[in-house]
Amino acid sequence: MSDVEASAFAGRFACDFQSFDEDVPWRRAEVLREVLADAQACTWGWAGAGRQRADSPLPGRLYRRSDTVVFVEVVVRATPYVRVDTAGAGPVDGSEVGEVAAVPGMVGRSCVPPETAAAWAAGEACWVRMTVPVTRAPEDGRLVVDPGLLTGTTGNEVGDR
Repeated sequence: MSDVEASAFAGRFACDFQSFDEDVPWRRAEVLREVLADAQACTWGWAGAGRQRADSPLPGRLYRRSDTVVFVEVVVRATPYVRVDTAGAGPVDGSEVGEVAAVPGMVGRSCVPPETAAAWAAGEACWVRMTVPVTRAPEDGRLVVDPGLLTGTTGNEVGDR
């Protein structure tokens, strides 16, 4: 995999990983399951409460462990939300969310919630840094994120490329 390919994939993952919406809690797990090496890790990183939207991924430094394992440092802008209308605000079922239509050039779904929602008010955005371990799935060669690769790594392993 090329550095550009790994960086783009890591940026896409970072936005979905840092985004969630308690009104549609299943959406994040459903989307992450498609890009993780171990589908059981799809709930990793979120306790199931709150709403946050991440966008503007900025892939940065890379550390290439092998031809098929690249650690990409990604910074995303994360906007937390606070609930403003608790009366009648409940979980949204799948029929209210709607299905994503196939768009030319679409490479996958996203769980990033819309910028506005009646029951939520946006807070002050901040930048969040994370290291994304990108590799290839052994069964079909597609790019995946493998959180298990982070075990035993240190910040010193991320080098400029």
